[in-house]
Amino acid sequence: MRKLNSLTVCVVLTFLLGIVGLLADQVAPYDPLNTRMFRGLQPPSNVNLMGTDQLGRDVFSWVVYGIRTSLLVGLSSATMAVALAVIIGLLSGYKGGIIGNVLMRVADVFLSIPRFMLIIVTVVLLSPRISNIILVIAMFSWPEAARVVRSEVLSIKEREYVMAAKALGSRDLDIMITEILPNTTPTILSLWTLIIAEAILTESALGFLGLSDFNYPSLGVMLMMAKNAIFVGGWWVLLFPSITLVILILMFNFLSDKLIERLSPRLG
Repeated sequence: MRKLNSLTVCVVLTFLLGIVGLLADQVAPYDPLNTRMFRGLQPPSNVNLMGTDQLGRDVFSWVVYGIRTSLLVGLSSATMAVALAVIIGLLSGYKGGIIGNVLMRVADVFLSIPRFMLIIVTVVLLSPRISNIILVIAMFSWPEAARVVRSEVLSIKEREYVMAAKALGSRDLDIMITEILPNTTPTILSLWTLIIAEAILTESALGFLGLSDFNYPSLGVMLMMAKNAIFVGGWWVLLFPSITLVILILMFNFLSDKLIERLSPRLG
């Protein structure tokens, strides 16, 4: 019962944050990109719930739109990365042989180089547009997930129901889709939520370094602004985006743990 309750709370929080991001236009009282220099670094008040930054932008509005940007990047890049990881993990784990070895060596090449450095270099080369950031994060997030899926497939393909399907003459593609893939669902869901958290953190780190699409308000960009604001007393510019970012990342990490506990037959 405790696991069910904690999972339910986590799912509800995720849903609520998703609604906030989806309805950012209605939730945010101001345009987050609208600068009002005469109201720069105003502390939290009834007019500006989380204060303003150096340029007079409303921090609350920026945080609300930042949630939308974080979820957009996290969900999109994680979905693409997991889809690629599932395809590669299934093929390499089930087929094995030359195909499996080649796919895993490609994954090893990606894993041998620090991922964040690769992401920075690639984003700089491609230009920091939101679509490029999503594609780059997805492109460098699949190898670890693919290895996890492959290990699951290697275990599942030796089970009796898979061997029975082979004996009945089922095609390899049918076996992978109908027999193996459903049994990797807990692992896939857990990986998906975990990669969402990693993608949100990566996007915020890029924003902090100034490698973000400034047409999309980012929590990382607000933290970059906070570097200077904090020295002149603007603690709110650092505090509220930081808390929001921590909540987002912890929430998806916690959800990943609870999903694997709840859905995995071995743990359930």
